[in-house]
Formats: sequence, structure tokens, C-alpha cells
Amino acid sequence: MKDLFERCPELLAETAPPLTAILSALREVRPCELELAASLRPDPGRPYGRRVFLGTAAVEGMLATWTPGASCAPHDHGGSSGGVRVLRGVAIHRIYRVIDGALTLIAQERAAAGEVLAFGAGLIHSMGDGGGEASLVTLHLYAGPIPHMVVYDLERGETLKVDGGCGAWVPDDPAQILGRWPGFVSPCTILASGAASAVGLGLDGES
Repeated sequence: MKDLFERCPELLAETAPPLTAILSALREVRPCELELAASLRPDPGRPYGRRVFLGTAAVEGMLATWTPGASCAPHDHGGSSGGVRVLRGVAIHRIYRVIDGALTLIAQERAAAGEVLAFGAGLIHSMGDGGGEASLVTLHLYAGPIPHMVVYDLERGETLKVDGGCGAWVPDDPAQILGRWPGFVSPCTILASGAASAVGLGLDGES
């Protein structure tokens, strides 16, 4: 992502940039096709393969190579804000809220190559490959490192707090699960609980 750093050197600063700077950086970048092709990390066993190319105290940058037709689990970003640039293909972006203990879809949009999606701290969302002629590739920038994520296991009806190095899916490695709640609990409720694990607490959360 040489072009990204040349156009937006503030991404290499020691303090986290505001969301407006992250979105500007995503709009400015002009990735080289050869560099992009060499950076792709497919993972057919997951919704996407991920390559973290930047991890500082100020910014985390990740390139996602999506499995055709796949979507990730609904999740947050541990209080980090950021943005996503669609580099190739078409993305489906869904936004959720926890309302009366139910994970409720409140908005859905499609984004084509070149479009930038923004998300604030605390947003619950999911993304997926929208079935374009080319498979989806997205560029992600987050303000500050992601300490953990809240991931919603729709199959089991659970809320998981997972390590920030995990992708947006239910991890196979139990060591990546930092906490588990029955039902669907909002990230703000989990943050307020201050518990690393809450099995059996039966918390009800609203965002």
C-alpha cells in the first residue's frame, strides 16, 4: 500500500487520526493493480482472507479478499471507528442494532468499486460479496488498534467477545474467545459489564 502512505502520511503518525482523515485517505488511494494482485490472501474456508499491512498505535490497515457469495458475521470493532473502500467487485453492507434482546437489521446498502463506507465506534455491521463480475476486495482502515470485537453467532444465538486479531467470524480456536453471552447483547452492555467472560449471566442489551 505504498500509494496510500505517500498520499496520506498522517496514517503513520503516532496519534490516531480523526475519522474524516481516514475517509479522505481511503478516497485518495490509487492502488496499483500488480501490487493489489500480489497482496490478495484468499481463504475459501472463511468469509474472507485478511492481510494486515499496518498496525501501529494510531492506525490499523487490513486488506480483505472475499470468498465469492460469502458474508461475515455481524460484529463491532471494539470501540474503534474507521472506513472501508471497495477496491474490486460489489459489497453488501448491513447495519444492525440490538433491540429488546433481538439483533435487528436496520439498513442495507450495496457499494461498488471506488465507494467508501464509514462506521463510527459502536456500530454493529456485516459485509459480504455482492455477486459482482469480479469477487470482492476491500481496504479497511481503523483509528487505533482493535483490542477486541463483539461477534454475533447467529446459528447458536450467542454473543462473543473475541480477540482483535480474529476476523469477523466465530473463531475455531477457543483461546480467541474472551467472553460469551447467551442471546444477543449490545457492545455497550458488554463494555459496561467489564467482564472478560459472562457465561450464564443472561444479560439483555440495547444499543
